[in-house]
Amino acid sequence: MPGIGLDERAREILQRVISTFIVTGRPVGSRAISRKSLEHLSSATVRNIMADLEEMGYLRQPHPSAGRVPTDKGYRLYVDTMLARREISIRERLLIDRSLMSEDNPDQLMLRTSQVLSHISRNLGIVVSPPISQVALQHLHFIKLSENRILVVLVSRSGIVQNRVIHPSEEYSQAELDQAGRYIVEHFKDKTLAEIRALLSQMVREARALYDALVRRVILLSADTFLEAAEEVKAAVYLEGASNLIKNPEFSDITRMRVLFETIEQKNRLATLISECIRGDTQEVKITIGAENALPGIEGCTLVASRYTVDEKTFGSLGILGPTRMEYAKAISLVEYVARLFGQVLGSEGLRP
Repeated sequence: MPGIGLDERAREILQRVISTFIVTGRPVGSRAISRKSLEHLSSATVRNIMADLEEMGYLRQPHPSAGRVPTDKGYRLYVDTMLARREISIRERLLIDRSLMSEDNPDQLMLRTSQVLSHISRNLGIVVSPPISQVALQHLHFIKLSENRILVVLVSRSGIVQNRVIHPSEEYSQAELDQAGRYIVEHFKDKTLAEIRALLSQMVREARALYDALVRRVILLSADTFLEAAEEVKAAVYLEGASNLIKNPEFSDITRMRVLFETIEQKNRLATLISECIRGDTQEVKITIGAENALPGIEGCTLVASRYTVDEKTFGSLGILGPTRMEYAKAISLVEYVARLFGQVLGSEGLRP
């Protein structure tokens, strides 16, 4: 277990170093901690304990004459065992409520949610739409663009719209496309695309396409829409507040800032990272700190993420990305509150203004 070998005195010193550093952003010296110590410890005693914590990997000293700062290991112990619950303020809750309940369009709602996450946390706000395979189908339209190009418009039960162009091997009239679209909605409405793929595969195995011309068209069109390349449709990623990161002294180095922004620009890699962070059937807020993040450029960052639940079949993710010197208690409460409300608003039974 983390923190084995630390007595209560060492844990208090570590907690005070981290909480002080989060506020000031400057290395913390023993004198500053001794003044805050509950036991009124001397600077020499505090300095010895801080040296022990450094030797165990919880603190580090940027320069020989400087105080100490937390390591990723120190932050991890702090988050896992020392963090006191802190609710976001009433003013912040009202701001979130107004922001999330003022827009019905899912795209605008996701953008607005990333903005409010960024504004309140003063970090990067991230919202990732549900994976296409989890979208519960409400409407589907095939629109003929040319002889071998068809636009497919998928509308989920929560109003999320996904478009893609397919290139069928056969030619269809718009009337045939309309008929096929109606058949799919009638037979597969409220099923996810993954479920639809499984049902279509079963229809192929049962050779139903051999006896019904309409079903044959449906299966051929659906194969292009659902079976072959549905996973290639990338989840939409909404980012807001990258400029907030520049304001942190941790990113004052030009090279480090450039690598960070290059990583942020690769939205699909961020979406993968946040999906890995929240893997599992839990609504619990997950935190990855520093080097725990696999992407280059964000080794000095913390990701606080949660999945949101639209309905019993559809899940997405959201969170904030900022420096490891973060107000963790506030960040966790913020992400938890926004994820719960956002899922309700986006869901088919959700809140509406």
